[in-house]
Amino acid sequence: MDLGRESFEQLMGFHAAPMLVGLRPASLLSFRKDKFADFDALLEDYRPCFSCKGIEIFPVAQGEVYVLLLFYRAELLKQQFQDEAVQKVLRQYGYPCEEGLTACLHYLQLRMRLKKSFPHEIGLFLGYPVADVVGFITHKGQDFCYSGYWKVYANEEETRALFDCYAHCTEEFCAKLEAGCSFPELVRAV
Repeated sequence: MDLGRESFEQLMGFHAAPMLVGLRPASLLSFRKDKFADFDALLEDYRPCFSCKGIEIFPVAQGEVYVLLLFYRAELLKQQFQDEAVQKVLRQYGYPCEEGLTACLHYLQLRMRLKKSFPHEIGLFLGYPVADVVGFITHKGQDFCYSGYWKVYANEEETRALFDCYAHCTEEFCAKLEAGCSFPELVRAV
């Protein structure tokens, strides 16, 4: 069964609505390319829509069947990377922060290939709080106080409210998509 544009838009809405409307700097999505008639062409068809709304697409990892794509808002991610605490963590893993966002993305891609798994600092690219990324690394994914979009190690009350906001955003985005709103109209420029 080949999935088409509608399925692609539904997947994007369900997994990336907070990024699509500008609440998060990035979303990471895995696609099984062979489920689409021509995934690369489909992605290229959407590139102008994403680009005009300030969203870039970066292949973090890819194989013959799967591709792991980072959809990101460059301006929001650059703001995230200006935080000294974010830079400190990234530098611990060898990221060339002084060379800019593109260099860091390529280094993430390299780390994915070398580690053959998710480097845990990837949460910083997705807009997770530094305390939660460091907590996850330090506690090896255990001893968290709450779990939702990520495992929470600090500021539980604030983060629960943020998770609620993300969930509401996703529900609203998907409902509008199902009601016939066009995907490009739902994606916001920030």
